[in-house]
Amino acid sequence: MTANSQLTNSQLTETDLGAKVAENYRQQGFEVVINPSTSLIPFDLGSYRPDIIIIAKKPSDENYIIEIKKSASRISVDRYRAIAEIVAQQNGWRFLLITGDDVSLEGTKDHAELLTWEQMLQRKAQAQKFLESGEVEVAFLYLWGILEAAMRQQAKNVAIPIERFPANSLINHLYSQGELSIEQFDRVKEMQTVRDRLVHGYQSPNLTEPTQQLLELVNELIPLWKPE
Repeated sequence: MTANSQLTNSQLTETDLGAKVAENYRQQGFEVVINPSTSLIPFDLGSYRPDIIIIAKKPSDENYIIEIKKSASRISVDRYRAIAEIVAQQNGWRFLLITGDDVSLEGTKDHAELLTWEQMLQRKAQAQKFLESGEVEVAFLYLWGILEAAMRQQAKNVAIPIERFPANSLINHLYSQGELSIEQFDRVKEMQTVRDRLVHGYQSPNLTEPTQQLLELVNELIPLWKPE
């Protein structure tokens, strides 16, 4: 076992993190180029130079322009959103901003594994049944998972490359990018506090009201964000 394999992703240098990401893609059959020349990028990104490009060998797979950052903090999302928007206009290409803080570095298709909007609606119906039967904690955690999936899908849909970020950074950037109003932001943060208490083993009496509030938030945001 190497020393690097014992480190968490957030402890890796950007170079080592990039090497880990590159190896994940190679193992899945993609062609990987680290620090690519501009001649390998079939469209103009101005002065921007990605850390890695991933070239698919199957027509059904996407190609990726990848930026590697050690941490999700202090990142200029505005700059990378502009790049992501350019890349999103190119058929078969996608921009990924990968950091050591990401929810997952394993595999190349994390974004495809997000709940679809239809699956979110199905799970919401299940959560409502749990709530009606008195399984309030289960209902709350179901609804939080739906809310987080919806936020990540919305980030992806509007080319804000933060869908892999930890929940706290995801929420903050969605607000700063105008995808959450200040009132929605406050409600999401309040629900996140309740969620954190639950998953870290603290008792949460009177959970019915926050669960109802979370259900209302999900009912508000999914119709707002779900593509027609």
